[in-house]
Amino acid sequence: MSLSQLRTQPEKVEVAGVQIKCLLCTNDVFHRRKTHFDTALNSGLSPDWADSQGFCLVCAKCGFIHSFMSIK
Repeated sequence: MSLSQLRTQPEKVEVAGVQIKCLLCTNDVFHRRKTHFDTALNSGLSPDWADSQGFCLVCAKCGFIHSFMSIK
């Protein structure tokens, strides 16, 4: 998939009160995507965060993906 296929308008994003910048190119606009964190562990042995939902920010300039757990 290329950045042109992301069909969302890139936007500035703040997480936990911090303006996010790309760790690779320092760009400050991103495409937001939902994600699901799967683990090889299952059947009650998984930590609380295993198999939960989160979100990714895809840098609109270089495509680097930043992953976050859902923030409550």
